[in-house]
Amino acid sequence: MLNLTMVFHCHQPVGNFDSVFEMALKKCYLPMLKLLKSHPLIKCGLHFSGPLLEWIEANTPEHLDLMASMAENGQVEFLSGGFFEPLLATIPGRDIKGQVEMMNDFISRKFGQAPTGFWLTERVWDPNLPLTLEGTGMKYTIVDDTHLCYAGLGEHEIYGRYVTEKEGRTMSLLATPMEMRYFIPFKPVDDVINHLKWLNDQGRCLVVYGDDGEKFGVWPGTYEWVIKQGWLEKFFQSVQENRDWLEMILPGKVIETSIPLGRVYLPQASYEEMTEWALAPSQSERLEDIITVLKNEGRWEEWRPFVRGGIWDNFLIKYDESNRMHKKMLFLSEKVGEDLKAREFLWKAQCNCAYWHGVFGGLYLGHLRRAIHDNLIRAQKSIIEGSEDMPALFQVDIDKDGNDEVLIWNRELSLGIDPGRGGGLFEVCHIPLEINLSDVLTRRHEAYHRHINDMPQTSVPQEEEGISSIHNMGNPGDGNFRSLLIYDRYTRTSLLDHFLSDDTSIEDYIVNNYTELGDFVQAEYQIERTHLSTNDAGVEFSRTGIVEDTLVSVKKGIRVNNSGSVFVDYEFEGVADKNLSCLYGCEFNLNLFSDKDKGRYCYIPETGSRIEISESREKIGISQFELVNKTDRITAAFRFSEPVTAWVFPLITVSKSEQGFEASYQGTSLLFLYPIELPMGQKIHFQIRLRLFELS
Repeated sequence: MLNLTMVFHCHQPVGNFDSVFEMALKKCYLPMLKLLKSHPLIKCGLHFSGPLLEWIEANTPEHLDLMASMAENGQVEFLSGGFFEPLLATIPGRDIKGQVEMMNDFISRKFGQAPTGFWLTERVWDPNLPLTLEGTGMKYTIVDDTHLCYAGLGEHEIYGRYVTEKEGRTMSLLATPMEMRYFIPFKPVDDVINHLKWLNDQGRCLVVYGDDGEKFGVWPGTYEWVIKQGWLEKFFQSVQENRDWLEMILPGKVIETSIPLGRVYLPQASYEEMTEWALAPSQSERLEDIITVLKNEGRWEEWRPFVRGGIWDNFLIKYDESNRMHKKMLFLSEKVGEDLKAREFLWKAQCNCAYWHGVFGGLYLGHLRRAIHDNLIRAQKSIIEGSEDMPALFQVDIDKDGNDEVLIWNRELSLGIDPGRGGGLFEVCHIPLEINLSDVLTRRHEAYHRHINDMPQTSVPQEEEGISSIHNMGNPGDGNFRSLLIYDRYTRTSLLDHFLSDDTSIEDYIVNNYTELGDFVQAEYQIERTHLSTNDAGVEFSRTGIVEDTLVSVKKGIRVNNSGSVFVDYEFEGVADKNLSCLYGCEFNLNLFSDKDKGRYCYIPETGSRIEISESREKIGISQFELVNKTDRITAAFRFSEPVTAWVFPLITVSKSEQGFEASYQGTSLLFLYPIELPMGQKIHFQIRLRLFELS
């Protein structure tokens, strides 16, 4: 007798559109639940993430009743997990326990069960979890066979229950074979049943399938295949018809009744595809080539335990933007204390989806990234409202790179300044409106860019029988994406200092085909002093560097007042026996969150002219410049002490999603150019004022 344990994991991230929730419910979750209800002999585990449960409760609460009825008759078992679907391995232990207990409470109140197992988000395992989760009632979780493979077990050894421990605290593990993830629901039902029959004939007693519920109606082509053409209903019927050798069993029942196959210690790991995505692009490309060669030579299964990619944490190296969100989350987690409102916002900001990127949009989806930032600011705002010590200045290594950054908070603004990277602004937040204008994504090379235009344009590649998994899809989409593959030299932040020759053009600057005369853009500035008073806070930096072959000293002072204005004072001094003549450029990168909304644009007050967000333009001899976002009711207004030339262009990335390749607006890049004629030993002063204000 072969026992089949199935767990469906259903999730929509914090910040996703209502229309996506509605579509997923209609095409996937509700048909799945109704089919389960109509086949009472089919037993399975269900994990619905907190954001999805909250949306259902607010919009279609009767569907919670449907789930509760199946829980009551013992047909389904609900799994716990971090309520807002965090990666448990990446958040503080206090938040892990809090989020799991929040989910336990929801399941107990709504479904009348006390969960004993939890869904491991993205199967990102950390060896400390058995210890961290002590006291939460969690006895087991589901991993992939990849985890057991990396722990040294063979392909034939994954069909059963294992036990792991940390400091004597134990936890049971059930593993999903990768082949099950690629069989269900993509192959015909007969093929799946034949595979299960083969496992039974091989003497297997248990096979586990734990995977995304979205594969049963949301992934491309699956609604037609799984729901409309009846794959899922046929599968449930076939399982029932083969009860003489195949029985479905709840995961908790497996833990209660089965004898462990042994003790195992897992390394940090996730599913195989995730480990590839976590690598740097060049390494990912090489790993992809190695795996292809081994598979073509029929040697993959032999070498699989020894060929692995990176761990999830590598995304924090690969993407500075992810690391900034993550480290602000950690910083705020230490400060929320007993502020329950701030804590819930913080937990929402721990939702994993926008922190990484693989075959799905993830970090590249601006609305998901914005939801993280919005909730971080809401937590921060609650902390600020409860504090009497405002404004505040922190000199702390927030990004954990070994060097201190400077944070300035008041009730209007939150700034983050990195002396070690050009004295740049990596955070510009408007606290009352809960908006992070510095939520910009750098244009980077991704490993899959080499496959653009390699494949035919079909939205859902069909196999001879069944449909393709999303991991096998390759739709280049529409448009000339290769022309958009522009890669930035550094992470796009603000207040970066350029020195350019007079003949540099905006066209060359946009595509990074220009010569940087100075060595200031990402260089280390020294903190000269910080100041904090009841009315303002600030920091002053300095650096002596080379522009062409001339030594130049740059002093940069940043002062923030309580009314929402930032004053940046520059002093340039020639410290060598040579005159300097060039263009100085101050770079800002800010996000208006859409290049299609006509309520978002650039505005030149002196001429009354506007620049659309999708345009690349040059404006000469201006003293004022504004980024206007009427939709979000905020304007970023620049004022300059001397006339400047403004270069404006959108940052467009090319990323891969479940639909194929797509181009996305990720922010607006501004370069304000000021001509410098600096005799040796002389000084030049220049000021930029930035004011963020709310539109009525």
